Amino acid sequence: MTDAVEHYRRVVAGLAEAVSELRARDAARAEELRRELRERDRELVRATERVTLGRGMFELRWEAALQVLWSVEEPGRPRPRPDRRADPARHDELERAADQALEELRASGDRRLFRLRRTTD
Repeated sequence: MTDAVEHYRRVVAGLAEAVSELRARDAARAEELRRELRERDRELVRATERVTLGRGMFELRWEAALQVLWSVEEPGRPRPRPDRRADPARHDELERAADQALEELRASGDRRLFRLRRTTD
């Protein structure tokens, strides 16, 4: 009978050790998942800020473009819609291209106004 009791105690001790190891492993995994979640939250906040900033910059560029075109074209043209197919990894490149296009438009408008002033003077 003592052999059965000892065997039972060994089995229970083994199970208790296995439960303890599982709890430790689960706690470590839970902490790892919490760290990943915090990082994903930070990435989401950065992405949201970037979208907000991008939309604001779009509005500023659009208004600047309309100011340049005001005397040339009829104002009140509808704003273009965002291209949902745009690759987010190219965001910086697209921002630079938009800034460059606005500068080219401004330069073109400045040249046009300069020519108009010269011919009317």
